[in-house]
Amino acid sequence: MKLISIKSYSHLEVYEQDWNKITEENENTNPFIEYEFVYNWWKILGSKEDVEILAVQDHNRVIAFFPFQFKKTWFGYMCHFLAFGVANYMDIIVRRSDASRAIMFVLDEMISRKKSIVFYLHGLLESTNTPYALSQYVNARNLKERHFSIITPFINLENLDVDEYMKSRKKLHGMDRRDKRLRGLGEISLQLLESNDMDEIVRLHKRRWEKKNDTSGFSSESKLEFFRYLAELPKGKFSVRLTTLQVQEEKVAFTYGFTCRTRYLGYVLGHDSDFDCYGPGRLLIKEKVSHLISEGFLKLDMSIGYEPYKMDWNTDVDYTRKSIFSTNTIRAKTIRNILWIKNILISKVKKYRAVVLFRRNTIGKVRYFLRQKGSFRYKIRVINRKLFPFIFDKRSYVIGKISNFEVVEDTETSFKELSPNLALTSEHERKEILQKIYNGYAGFYSEDILKAFWVNENVIRLDDVEVVLNLKKRSIYIRDWKNENILQVLGFVNSHYKGKDIFVSVHTKDKESVKLLTQLGFQWTEKVSFIRVLGKTKTSREKF
Repeated sequence: MKLISIKSYSHLEVYEQDWNKITEENENTNPFIEYEFVYNWWKILGSKEDVEILAVQDHNRVIAFFPFQFKKTWFGYMCHFLAFGVANYMDIIVRRSDASRAIMFVLDEMISRKKSIVFYLHGLLESTNTPYALSQYVNARNLKERHFSIITPFINLENLDVDEYMKSRKKLHGMDRRDKRLRGLGEISLQLLESNDMDEIVRLHKRRWEKKNDTSGFSSESKLEFFRYLAELPKGKFSVRLTTLQVQEEKVAFTYGFTCRTRYLGYVLGHDSDFDCYGPGRLLIKEKVSHLISEGFLKLDMSIGYEPYKMDWNTDVDYTRKSIFSTNTIRAKTIRNILWIKNILISKVKKYRAVVLFRRNTIGKVRYFLRQKGSFRYKIRVINRKLFPFIFDKRSYVIGKISNFEVVEDTETSFKELSPNLALTSEHERKEILQKIYNGYAGFYSEDILKAFWVNENVIRLDDVEVVLNLKKRSIYIRDWKNENILQVLGFVNSHYKGKDIFVSVHTKDKESVKLLTQLGFQWTEKVSFIRVLGKTKTSREKF
């Protein structure tokens, strides 16, 4: 066998047919080792990396490609698979029958040439033969290896009973309720976009991760050029698929995914944060399952990671392995051991969902805040305003009730109901408006929708103190009214919700509102108190 060193993407072009022949014979479904992905990554993102693809030639026939990149350091060499940090999976491109002997030949040659080397190989799917062939080599050469695996959920679409599959999941996280309420905003549709609509995907991704710690860098300037270019490639066995979930004409969720023969892989999924409470990302997956089955796909790969939504939808799991081993020089073993310890610690930390969320959400918000304009003093005041309620916060509300409110002449004002379409097109406070609609409120306004009051026929919601109280029949709760228009609001509510008891809530420190409502005939029925100390909360209720 002969080892061929490929050190430029232009040199790789010579072997395109050999590469594609191997992936075709293997019926490969890993999009990250398709020629189109590797070649364009190298050309756009990896041009400054020390990439060296090692090809194995046997009797004038290329039987394998090892897609490596190297880094020379004080201890020798570090060897990665290429596209580290971009490709979720990676592998050796080799015919299955040639895998073991090709691995033994190439690694022996590398070790004989470089002597002191650490192998840090990511993205090895345990459903393939490669990780086990590598372990066999390591054992045969008396080297030491540790591997670290991360769960990789997927939906097996082959022979999937869609009705039964959906039935068992529609109650998860209120899926059926979320679906119904999102449809209440307008017609829902799944749309496949063309590459020239990539800007819409980027807009949604940036909006989703604006205040979060995005480790993918999907919409960063450098990576965006690469992902945009892949989307523009002709459709074939490997291609990019841009999918959005739309409510009327509004794009509320998206996936940037890869198709590779019979596998669809959701690479990036996100949604407009204004629609957080509706869970549009989960609903997009729901719509996508049926769509992919109709097209003949056998697997919907949800990619690496233990996100709750993946475990809600998956039918099976794979595992993605990171293999770390080295030669037996002292320097190489030292670095190898450090990497082992580092990855052991990372694996332990990632088991705690709270730590992951803190890094993604809390640190993300802090970084977003620090990027914003404003004086240092202003930022300190904002931090104090956010921090102090976490350390100590105490609030109390009283709930008032009035029955058979008598309308005084000339107090009734004409209010209009806030329609879903108006909520969708609102340029200000849209998230808050959509949240109220989701929570079962109907909004009414006279001129400005931002000054709307809201009516709930099912519950009293005191969001500040995390309390929800069920209402009896023939009762309603109103919120966001103002002292100056309370008479008009009561008159309107009385005429539209005839004969119903009307409930309101008021902060106990708002003496003016308490006095006004008392004068109007409201009876105070109970007091709700809330206290938080160092993040721990306690709520109590006192009947009058």
